[in-house]
Amino acid sequence: MLKVQNARRWIRDVTVKKDKGRKALLILLLIFPLLLAGCWNNRPLTEINIVAGMGLERTEDGTILVTVQVAEPGAIQPASAGGGSGGEKSKPVFVASNEGETVFEALRGMLAVVDKKLFLSTAQVLIIGEKLAQEGIGEILDFFERDHEVSYLVDVIVAKDATPDELLRIESDMDTIPAVYIRGTVENTAARGTVKKTLLIDLFKDMDCKGRQPTAGQITKSSDKEVRTEGLAVFRDGKLAGWLNPYETRGFLFANNELKGGIVNVPVDNGKAAFEIIRSKGSVSVEVEDGKPSMLIIRVNAEANVGEYGSGGRLDSLETLYMLEEKLGEEIGKEIEMALEKCQKEFASDIFGFGIYLHKYYPKCWKEVENDWHNIFSKLPADIRVDAKIMRVGLVINPVGKGE
Repeated sequence: MLKVQNARRWIRDVTVKKDKGRKALLILLLIFPLLLAGCWNNRPLTEINIVAGMGLERTEDGTILVTVQVAEPGAIQPASAGGGSGGEKSKPVFVASNEGETVFEALRGMLAVVDKKLFLSTAQVLIIGEKLAQEGIGEILDFFERDHEVSYLVDVIVAKDATPDELLRIESDMDTIPAVYIRGTVENTAARGTVKKTLLIDLFKDMDCKGRQPTAGQITKSSDKEVRTEGLAVFRDGKLAGWLNPYETRGFLFANNELKGGIVNVPVDNGKAAFEIIRSKGSVSVEVEDGKPSMLIIRVNAEANVGEYGSGGRLDSLETLYMLEEKLGEEIGKEIEMALEKCQKEFASDIFGFGIYLHKYYPKCWKEVENDWHNIFSKLPADIRVDAKIMRVGLVINPVGKGE
């Protein structure tokens, strides 16, 4: 019988099989938390349910529906490790749901639905339903703060136009375990700058921070076998206020110094120029006059390479390069402006952390405006400035050094 204490040997055996890299990574993701949990060391994997993904939604009756996606060890381990041979190959995952008045009750009641205890520390994603998010996430976060089994490093995403149950039941062709596939899409789109990777611990911090409102990535169902993780869920006082689209999300990430990379397209004569952002630094501050906030300040410095130049020809003119830098800065500024305007006018939600700046540098001012910050923030004018630099233009031209 395969025991958790022998998981390292199991992983070693898997690595010699076909698709060894993919399977080894999959097992490491799901099994590593088991190695850290001492009380589980002598429990066979076949006696626990390894949770890969988890979803929460509010039902029409007002209860909380908890959905878990469970990975079957026998479906992802090599045949030699299981000790058996032949027979039908079991499905890699199964999905189970249960309702309760609270998350705690729903999870404990899940034991009447599944045959073994749920091991929650292996969860790769936590999907919060749109209806539950609109009503408020404070109740469910209280459970996760108190429960020692749930990893604070799980990816949290909010479902739009689909339920967590639907998303966790997707049978993707991309990965054996759909929850791992979903987490992979979050990693990929975060690298492109169109979604924010949000961990459970990030939500804890922002929920307790009056100077900045929480955010989380957005997930939608694009087909029966695919999801899309782009955009941002914006909260206000713990309740879902609305959504930012991918471009607005990137603008927010630029301003908040959280952009990891991405492609920005800029209109040029007879086409578009595509720039790959390689470095970016953003900051937010507040101008204070006569002891009162008077202006929101956003500054961004971005460095990019030219990936495509729609007008064609050689980029060997400093005048052309400076023109492209100006256009790139303007495009980034537009995305930041769109994000800020929506958060001010539609949501009255300071997800940028202007309030944190006030609290840190103008504590007396913050004390006076704190209780009315939503309203004050929504009406303040903004000064947005972006300095964009082109670092490389590609190999189709003779390199030109600026200043020469």
